[in-house]
Amino acid sequence: FFGEFMEKIINKKTLSNGVVIITMTNKEVNNNMTWKAVEEMSNEIKHSRENGSNIFILASGLKDHWFEHAWLQDILAIYEGRETTAPGVAWFKLFNQLTHPDIISIAAINGRSSGGGAEIGWACDLRVADKKANFSQPEVDLNLTTGLGGTSRVMRLIGPTQTSELIFGGKEFTAEKMHTLGALNKVVKNGTSLDYCINWANDLSKKPKDALSSLKKILKDSLNMPLEESLRNEQDIFQSIVSSDNAIKKMREIQDRYFKGEKPKDIEY
Repeated sequence: FFGEFMEKIINKKTLSNGVVIITMTNKEVNNNMTWKAVEEMSNEIKHSRENGSNIFILASGLKDHWFEHAWLQDILAIYEGRETTAPGVAWFKLFNQLTHPDIISIAAINGRSSGGGAEIGWACDLRVADKKANFSQPEVDLNLTTGLGGTSRVMRLIGPTQTSELIFGGKEFTAEKMHTLGALNKVVKNGTSLDYCINWANDLSKKPKDALSSLKKILKDSLNMPLEESLRNEQDIFQSIVSSDNAIKKMREIQDRYFKGEKPKDIEY
């Protein structure tokens, strides 16, 4: 049975500017997250990151499903003495890749997203969804809890009151509702989320990598620090980059354009 899932279901496409699109297509299980799929996704991101790519889009090759809940056969296998499709540690490796300061991750959500699949989206830096997309954390109905951010990360995005409704009820939230609550950056016309994310990624690819990495580190660190400590950390990271050759070169370039009469609103950085 597990042989069905051993073929490669994660496809990678690298655009000319280094933007990487990671697409999962696992029609047999409606894009449930098998351990094998998680492992392949993690490995593809790690390999591309180590080779210089820093903007990643996570997409689905299925029309109505983005990433769905963790494959229950893999969870059950651990307790029923069977082999999983890949080691369970692959989940933690994937989240370490998505939250790595050297990359910006964008979720292009084109359909239903639930459970562990939704938790992958919550770990991304940016999220764009088709209008038809919906989101759920159905763990409660399996006599489980969330385990990979479906409570902790979501609470930081939409607050404890709405998170309580999501996780206690196990019901679906629409894309529009999630956008209103602050969990999504944008809701777009059906079938256009990937194109929107590619355009966004293309814009981000023009930004200095070291600045993006430092800003992500500030943002990530600030979630776990009191304000005063976070402000000190932010200043420390600023000081570590402001004197770099790249920063000095860029500041001088922009300042010289000011001297020549260009106004800030007219300068395309």
